[in-house]
Amino acid sequence: MAAPVDPALLRLVPPVRSLIVRTGIFQALSTVLVLARGILIGSVAATVITRTALEPGAWPAGTWLKEPSIWWMLIALFAVVVVHAAVAGLAQREQSSAVGASVDKLREATVTALSHRDPRVVEEESGRWRHILGRGMEDFRPYLSQFLPALIAACISTPAALATVAYFDWVSGIFVLVTLPLIPAFMILIGTLTAQHTRRRLEVTAGLGQQLADLVGGAPTLRALRTAETPKQYVSLLGKRHTAATLGVLRLAFLSSFALEFIATLSVALVAVSIGLRLVAGDIELLPALVVLIIVPEVFNPVRTIGTSFHAAADGMESAKAALDLIAQPVQVAGSYRHLSKSGKVSVHNLSIDGREGTRPKDLSLQAEPGQVVVLAGPNGSGKSSVLLALLGQLPDSAVGGYVEIPDQVSYLPATPALITGTVENNLELWAAPAPQLAHASAEIPVGVPASRQISSSGSGLSAGQRERLGIVRALACPARCYLLDEPTAHLSPALVDGVLAALRSRADAGATVVLASHDPRVLEVADRVYRLEGAENEPK
Repeated sequence: MAAPVDPALLRLVPPVRSLIVRTGIFQALSTVLVLARGILIGSVAATVITRTALEPGAWPAGTWLKEPSIWWMLIALFAVVVVHAAVAGLAQREQSSAVGASVDKLREATVTALSHRDPRVVEEESGRWRHILGRGMEDFRPYLSQFLPALIAACISTPAALATVAYFDWVSGIFVLVTLPLIPAFMILIGTLTAQHTRRRLEVTAGLGQQLADLVGGAPTLRALRTAETPKQYVSLLGKRHTAATLGVLRLAFLSSFALEFIATLSVALVAVSIGLRLVAGDIELLPALVVLIIVPEVFNPVRTIGTSFHAAADGMESAKAALDLIAQPVQVAGSYRHLSKSGKVSVHNLSIDGREGTRPKDLSLQAEPGQVVVLAGPNGSGKSSVLLALLGQLPDSAVGGYVEIPDQVSYLPATPALITGTVENNLELWAAPAPQLAHASAEIPVGVPASRQISSSGSGLSAGQRERLGIVRALACPARCYLLDEPTAHLSPALVDGVLAALRSRADAGATVVLASHDPRVLEVADRVYRLEGAENEPK
């Protein structure tokens, strides 16, 4: 973020505003209580020492406790300590709640923004966004729970403590006022370098996540080809790059912490030496001297905390900046080319879709009536998946020319079914399909693994075929007027393909419209109509 608090964060993530207000209120209360505690401790100590020094015989050991004024100060000190502890506990609880709400809102807004971007581009950057939405959002918590409160404390506690020090001893106030700007100066110098290293670490980590996900996804193929040992050196190289980037950030964090602690300690020491010399010379009373010595660290503590928490939050700040930049961008996908069909049919008129490799398909027209199984055929890269995305209204309006019409109730199976970390049962229930229909679909297309098996979002624990079957079951279990399936038989054995095609035919016979994207000859054989892409003429069957 360019500023300590990005205005876009306040504008786009409303819970952050509530967090700042709550933190400011609690910090103001805490500051008043801390200063009151310092003044009371200094007053008690100064009173006891002064009375004992002036009247050595009148105050035997322990008799000062019988002095009413000291008792009142001790009671007030005890009350201040108790209230401060209560305020700190309440502030921690409220802060945790507000931080959680802020992170959840930012993650939700990022996912919503991604849904309005070109899914083809999002898929290419899936590793980066997986890291940002996962680890990146968790790394953003220290920014909200540590850095932001420290920043607010520096705006409230530091001026208040400085004013208190200056009130009791203006000489110490000048010392503090001169040395205090050194800490922000060093923070800016080191922070600029840290931001560069953190940005590089984010890029390395995001790339590492995407590459490891690709390797895990291709592990069954590598085992089948007996080349599973080959990627070891590549994974080792990726690990070394990640280690080097992380250690670079950690070295800078250590350097920054050392510099800030040294400057703050030296500044407090200057004030302490000045007070000590003036006490010996009799130029300052004991009460203001003790109060200043107790309170002066509170001037530097918030600024020191900013430096420490800045590095803890650096990774999360980069992830949050990427998310905010995405959220602030105008919506690409509005689906203006997509219209709802009341009759249940699917219609496409002169559809052209622009992509990275050109316009594919170009001027496509097709019709799919309820009760029909219609197939989009063509090799990879011919635009089959893009047509399905256009039917769903998920492509940018600027990339789509033509007109599409589709029923309002649609069940969609992507080429790579989405998974969540959990059991197979959790993934089957992901779309909240009715239990009877889910059981019926599971009977038609058995997943082939126990429902209690644990799997990850990357598909670890499932073969490619099992993942495909899980997605098919989930898609067929949803009550819909139209079923869109992208390469549903790509990873299935011949016996399972027959079951899938029979299930699709049963949905069509029940009155649904079924549109498939496939180049599988077995699928083409059962289709009522086949539309071939890449310039070939439409071929009614």
